[in-house]
Amino acid sequence: MKDDMHEVVEQPPTSKFQCEMNALKNADGSAFYSQGETSVMVAVYGPGDLKETKQEIDKALVEVDFRPKLGSPTVNEKYLERFVQGVCENAIMLALHPRTAFAIIVQIMQDQGSLLSCAINAVCVALQDAGVSMKHLPVAVTVALRKESESELEDATDVLIINPTIKEESESFSILTFVFDSVNKNLLCMHSQGPLLPKQHERCLKAAKEATEEVLKFFRDSVTQKVAAGLEL
Repeated sequence: MKDDMHEVVEQPPTSKFQCEMNALKNADGSAFYSQGETSVMVAVYGPGDLKETKQEIDKALVEVDFRPKLGSPTVNEKYLERFVQGVCENAIMLALHPRTAFAIIVQIMQDQGSLLSCAINAVCVALQDAGVSMKHLPVAVTVALRKESESELEDATDVLIINPTIKEESESFSILTFVFDSVNKNLLCMHSQGPLLPKQHERCLKAAKEATEEVLKFFRDSVTQKVAAGLEL
């Protein structure tokens, strides 16, 4: 294996992020969020009442409903639903709301790549819109690795793509979504598809961590705009 594989990083501009908070008036919090051509609508309800048989005496429950653009959820979408639920359970201060539940609906509007990171970031913004107390903001970045040559994996020249499109994902041999906390930038969890060497993982992790700064800046700008708009009313 080569010790120093050449690496090219392709990263979309921040302008490809778009967000509308309070997009749904009947929800406690909501957001329409897009990364590139991928877009998601999220609605947050709660903390709300829960049947006594389902209540947890020391914390709130989190229920996530991950809905595809058309038809019923596939096995993969159900897996993503559980993944997003785990991220939310880790971030929300559930002990503040015992015997209640948060219901989070994630509606896929358009999937053109980096769906999981887009969904997690959309949920994060919607939770902020709802005023939910959180230990940290989960920040997600998707990274794809593509070979430039026809060499074996060990000798390949890697093209590292931040928040890839669906076409770029189809051309990549590995796709990873990293989730960091906004406070210390610690890695919370990761979803991966495809083979990966330790050195490649390290490069992807470093690139994703650096890319979180752009996402966090966008989060801050979105909240600032919402507050400013409220003051103008």
